[in-house]
Amino acid sequence: MTEQENLAYHQTLTAIYSGILFHNQSFEAGQDNDIRYCFDCPEYTELKEKYDLEKIAGSGSDFERVKRLLFHFAPRLTHSPMYDNHIEINALKLLEYSLDNPEQGINCYNKSKILGECCLALGIYARRVFIMPHSPYDSDNHVVNEIYDRELEKWIMVDLSFGAYFVDENRTPLSLLEMRERYANARFLTVVTEGDDLDDLEDLRKSQPYADSYFAKNLFYFRLDLENKFGEGDEYLTVCPEHYSVNRSRAANIRYRLKQYPEFYEKDREKMEKNAAQLETTQELARTNVSVMLKKPANV
Repeated sequence: MTEQENLAYHQTLTAIYSGILFHNQSFEAGQDNDIRYCFDCPEYTELKEKYDLEKIAGSGSDFERVKRLLFHFAPRLTHSPMYDNHIEINALKLLEYSLDNPEQGINCYNKSKILGECCLALGIYARRVFIMPHSPYDSDNHVVNEIYDRELEKWIMVDLSFGAYFVDENRTPLSLLEMRERYANARFLTVVTEGDDLDDLEDLRKSQPYADSYFAKNLFYFRLDLENKFGEGDEYLTVCPEHYSVNRSRAANIRYRLKQYPEFYEKDREKMEKNAAQLETTQELARTNVSVMLKKPANV
């Protein structure tokens, strides 16, 4: 495939996924949950000292500091989509396992945990967000972070797996909801990675077409950690378009994976089939109002 053919291919995919978002711009009403951010975990002192986070982040706005963390860690963490989450899920354990160790890659779920905890350790509001596709026959989703910049007074998406963030035509960094709205209405945005030249944003966008098709695919609905802290939580919030059944989609996805990859899931087949059946008869999880993703943190 030539460079021009690759661009056209991903532009077509982006148009299809953006069309799905266009027809699903209204979100279900739900609860006005308060997302929690914990800054006083004792492990943060060790994390800051062991990985010299204060020096790496430097001075400046919250976003400027996070960008330095992003570009420092992204090239030093190998990506492995098949990583099985066997390491304890916190930044200290995950960095010890994977930093500068190409043979021990980790997935986006764990990379976002690393970046989120590094930000919280520095007093920067950060949350982990699962960005989810529309199709139940899609075996892939993605996990990123949003950080709150007190200077710009807005949330900004940062992705440690891509080593990237997105901007609009004015070079303003974007939140997940802003990215979603722009894809849905065919408005300009582009991914930015370390060293990118921002003088010609249109050329920049054309140089990385995969980012557009991938994010447009995965911005259909969201799951957010209710509590952002050191270590793994077990409560999530769901922000979802109207008339979309997460349970039915998850059940169909389980059955699709069992059919498409029977050998990979053979040892878990019975458990997964039972889970799919339960999802089809279980009441949908409570929804969270989309406005919760826009709110300033409580103490800002």
